[in-house]
Amino acid sequence: MSDPSLASLPVVAIVGRPNVGKSTLFNRLVGRRRAIVGDRPGVTVDRLENDCMIGKRAVMLVDTGGIGEPQHGQMQPDIDAQVEAALAVADLVLFVVDGQAGATPVDRDIAGRLRRQGLPAMLVVNKAEQPGAATEFYALGLDEPMAVSAAHGQGIAEFIERLESALPPEGEAMPADEGEQAEPLAQVTVIGRPNVGKSTLINAWLGRERVVVSPIAGTTRDAIDVDMPYRIGDEEGSVRLVDTAGQRKHGRISDIIEFVARVKAVQAFRRAHAAVIVLDGIEGVAEQDMRLMTLAQQEGCALLVAVNKADLMSDEAWAYFSDRLSYRMRAMPDVPVFRISAKKGRGVKKLLGEAVRAARNNGTEINTGSLNRWLEQAQRKQTAPSERGALVRLKYAFQVDRFPPTVKVFCNRPGSIKASYLRYLEQSFRSRFQLPGVPVRFVFTASENPYAPAKDAGRRRTKRKT
Repeated sequence: MSDPSLASLPVVAIVGRPNVGKSTLFNRLVGRRRAIVGDRPGVTVDRLENDCMIGKRAVMLVDTGGIGEPQHGQMQPDIDAQVEAALAVADLVLFVVDGQAGATPVDRDIAGRLRRQGLPAMLVVNKAEQPGAATEFYALGLDEPMAVSAAHGQGIAEFIERLESALPPEGEAMPADEGEQAEPLAQVTVIGRPNVGKSTLINAWLGRERVVVSPIAGTTRDAIDVDMPYRIGDEEGSVRLVDTAGQRKHGRISDIIEFVARVKAVQAFRRAHAAVIVLDGIEGVAEQDMRLMTLAQQEGCALLVAVNKADLMSDEAWAYFSDRLSYRMRAMPDVPVFRISAKKGRGVKKLLGEAVRAARNNGTEINTGSLNRWLEQAQRKQTAPSERGALVRLKYAFQVDRFPPTVKVFCNRPGSIKASYLRYLEQSFRSRFQLPGVPVRFVFTASENPYAPAKDAGRRRTKRKT
């Protein structure tokens, strides 16, 4: 799993018209070519986010697609939605403009939106190789424009210093007594589309109306942490519950929805060790539900699926829903599914207990002896496919990390492990150590052969004699 300390990173969103150099700036700050860049508008379609260092501060940097062209009457909904998406996730906005093209009506409109919203923003004049390129952008009414050339690195060092100073102070949002609080027994995030019952579920767990519940999609705007007392056997403590914002509706602008949802989901997953994905049993399984499930496991969260409003479904409707869900989740067969009614409190207690267990299981430490006995039995039951007749043998394993469990495996041909055999190992591992829904990472490496140098030297001596 990603470092939990990254969960509260300040979010810096890059916005602007197409082809002003947003992705080039993103790549320059990240330090590698992660975003695709090109001369035609619309190259960035999917939103990208990446952890990077700005001076001595770590941030989550978000690259966004272009907002629109100068026909800004037609593009007004797109402009509004794009800026709103940035505001929904960002602690700081980098508003990038083109120093060669000059200020456009779209630039002026974006600047006006940022001023009215009052969110901290930096005006970055890119492609400003010529002196005075930033002068006309003072008219946009933002802070002093920063002239850079992302492609050539001009002005980047000074820009990074200014950007670092503009970031919110570290720990600003942390309560004063945060450092004195005991670590929770488990951290569980609840995530899903709007109006599926996430906040209702958390309230049912708490036994009180702690989180605002409304039928209006988008009531929950930011992640909300709630600690509740919890006992596991003789161990007393608390469970930290994280309620998250669902996707908010922006008409037909689906990529904006995906942008907001993904950034919020990544933050939530990094702050938790288990994720409960809430589905609406009446509406069925949406594509966004599947994306969130995949993202949860990619970020290292143990995954559980809760089908809410199941009390409104007939047995026939539930059977059909369950079959469709199983088919959609065929690539993640170990994930437990629960049928609940958050509003009536049915099934929620069992779900919480399993979520806490999954979160704690995600931190499982397995001793090396047990690991290697499992590895031997797994190979005995199903050997790894050979490579062109050459045997692939897994020799030795030990655990190197938790959250999720990460296992290093020494083998003779690490590059020959097929995806199908990797899936078999993952399922076998979870079954053997009773870790349903917990992701597992395998790192394959070649065994070091201490005799290799001697053999090579022997061959060279033989060759010289002949």
